[in-house]
Amino acid sequence: MTYIIGDISGNKEKYEKMLEKLNPRETDAVFVIGNVLCGESGVEILQDMMYRSNIFPVLGKQEYYAKKLLPLIAEYGSTEKATESISAEDKELLKGWLGTKCEKTVSDFLALDEEGREAILDYLSEFASYEEITEGGKTFVIASSGIRNFNEDTPLEDYAEEDFVFAETDYMTPYFSDKYLVTGNKPTAMISREFTGKVYSKKRHLAIDCGALYGGNLAAVCLNPLKVFYC
Repeated sequence: MTYIIGDISGNKEKYEKMLEKLNPRETDAVFVIGNVLCGESGVEILQDMMYRSNIFPVLGKQEYYAKKLLPLIAEYGSTEKATESISAEDKELLKGWLGTKCEKTVSDFLALDEEGREAILDYLSEFASYEEITEGGKTFVIASSGIRNFNEDTPLEDYAEEDFVFAETDYMTPYFSDKYLVTGNKPTAMISREFTGKVYSKKRHLAIDCGALYGGNLAAVCLNPLKVFYC
């Protein structure tokens, strides 16, 4: 079976409960849609994920920022010292990340020894920008925030990494005529109050960030048969 877990947002308790509920076999595939690295336990969850052969991570904003900025922060020893020394472009990137509850991620990363830091950075480099899966006769495109400047005639491999991380998805418009777009990054309550705490499923969209960062549900979807799980 194939499962997709929404934005975990550093919530270790919900992450562990979800894995217990899904109980995936080694032959099953579990895709994690990004934005693991925020909240209280992002680094710890990431360390658990990297040792599970059936978990496949997809890049979210948090991981995009982390893989670019954590090496610089480690080099200077703190975000404050890094801000004084890095390029203007990196300062702007760091400013964006500091506004997304990353402080615990940074402090937990800096507390690791050199081997632990390298393991995290190596794992972040393996995150896919997107995934395309066919299951039960249906095709699903997984992209954390969607696809920026989308054109159905443009091959997915032609988009830049940033296009999958910094998109603003229009959930009222189908993107594909023959595929489903699976996204996180935006709590479903912000798409429609009707879907507060629930997976949004309309117009060939599956939006599965159900607000775990803000005390809401962590959601997962089994693709065949289509079934939703909440913790």
